Amino acid sequence: MTTMNKLFILTLFISSSLLQGLIGRAQTQAVYQAGSATVSLEPGPADFSLALAGYGFPRGGRFSIDWKAASLPLSKFKSGKTGKRWKAVALANHFPTGTISVTAYKNRLLALTANDELYRLDAGNLKGEWIRFAAFNGSGYDVHLQSITIHSATLYGLSKDGKVYRAGHQSSADLSARALAISQGKSAIVMVGTDLCGFNHDFINSIKQEAYRRHGLNPEALLINASHTHFAPATQDWTTWGSHQLPDTNYLNGVVRPAILKAIALALKNRKPAWLSFGRGKTDIGHNRTLPGSDAPYDNDLDVLQVERTGDHSKSLVFLTGCHPVFKNEGAEGFTLSANYPGITRALLQQEAGIGDALFLQGCGGDINPVSTDHVKTGTDLAANVRSILRQPMQQISGGINFHVDSVQFPVKPWSREQIAAFRKENDNGRGDVTAEKNVRWSDLMTRLDQQGRMPRTMPVYMQTLNIGNWKLVGISRETVTSYSLAVKQLWPGKLVSVAGYCNDVSSYLPTSRHISAGVYEGNDSFFWYGQPSVFPLNVFETIIKQIKANNH
Repeated sequence: MTTMNKLFILTLFISSSLLQGLIGRAQTQAVYQAGSATVSLEPGPADFSLALAGYGFPRGGRFSIDWKAASLPLSKFKSGKTGKRWKAVALANHFPTGTISVTAYKNRLLALTANDELYRLDAGNLKGEWIRFAAFNGSGYDVHLQSITIHSATLYGLSKDGKVYRAGHQSSADLSARALAISQGKSAIVMVGTDLCGFNHDFINSIKQEAYRRHGLNPEALLINASHTHFAPATQDWTTWGSHQLPDTNYLNGVVRPAILKAIALALKNRKPAWLSFGRGKTDIGHNRTLPGSDAPYDNDLDVLQVERTGDHSKSLVFLTGCHPVFKNEGAEGFTLSANYPGITRALLQQEAGIGDALFLQGCGGDINPVSTDHVKTGTDLAANVRSILRQPMQQISGGINFHVDSVQFPVKPWSREQIAAFRKENDNGRGDVTAEKNVRWSDLMTRLDQQGRMPRTMPVYMQTLNIGNWKLVGISRETVTSYSLAVKQLWPGKLVSVAGYCNDVSSYLPTSRHISAGVYEGNDSFFWYGQPSVFPLNVFETIIKQIKANNH
């Protein structure tokens, strides 16, 4: 037998073995319908400039604006040409202090001040507060302007030395909403990962109701997770951070909401027969930033769900671990829109042959920070950890699909009026102290809620369970600390259980008694930043774990 004949026979044998393996897999492994989609969350030029979420510092805020040299006839800079809609503002001289130029675009009036700050006023609130949306920072905003104008839905500035600049956004161009839809028979679930710092429950609930109206998708079957990147535009009500930190409704309702709904729709539309498999490894990208000692908890599990289409064998991934997407917050990066380390990991994974969409779900990373201050290193290390899992044998997923949502309503114990007044007086020191100013705003918020009879009576925590065959995903609301992940997994020893925080509502931290008793950030001061009426009771952790165990979904 010639060498060529031997090679031919060997090739036939290998091909036959692979074919038999695929046929055997098709006969034994459950087949689901699965589809994925990615939709951009990047702001458009008409969003002009947006406040970045996540940090209370610097005091004046972080904004995405990026002035670039451009060309525009100087005749376009005609200060004061704002139209009849804004006549009442002009007559009342209701402008920010030091205003030197104004221009209008659709439902907003924009003002430039002499100290290089930009403000906006909505047409629906002509007597309301002007909101700062950009300020000189020596980075993207590093020019001194004398005038502003709008041309072709773009903001332009004329510098004091007569040069024209066009406003854009400092961005890594990787903000997205990513969805994975999985169904079997008439049961379907969708999980969505967003490059957002957080969101309010009402906002997410409205999206769930709209998805039900459009697609018949049960709201309890839709899980929406925030990566908690501190470099995305503000998208939730930071009521004690100062008005500049409130979400821009044009971005929230014109970009974020449509993008999430589109991702859901496309993922459902893109469903094709697929095999699912699960793998778990470890990652060392994080550490407990708050609790001291060698026994400080840290769930460093890294979970991967692989979706492989039975037809073309293309693959999508869901990867989950708990760790804050933060870094040093300095220099140009501090003002740059970015998905942070999850974006780096996704990009690297998608460079792998056969891997399409990669979706990140934030785990219980409330008290976990990256070891490295370099988010590129963190993302690169995490990508290597995911690849390591993919190289190992993975566990097949099989079985039906079901879903559940539960909640625990914790009673609010509001401060007395005397306590609130004393707290306000203590912090109203006029020193420009960011923390003290936050406490004053919290006091004022509580006073208003009390006077208007709107003080919340409960603080809800939501728990969502998605069962996909022998894999269970438990999603918990708020900034869930790592101990919850460890405890939930212990409820089902030996089972495939993943736990995500930051799901469906990010309205405060979710600490344990250890955080509350120690008075650390997660258990005390963070509740003032979030504008909450009280902290959780000492038994919050035990109550939630007991509830999850009792429900046994």
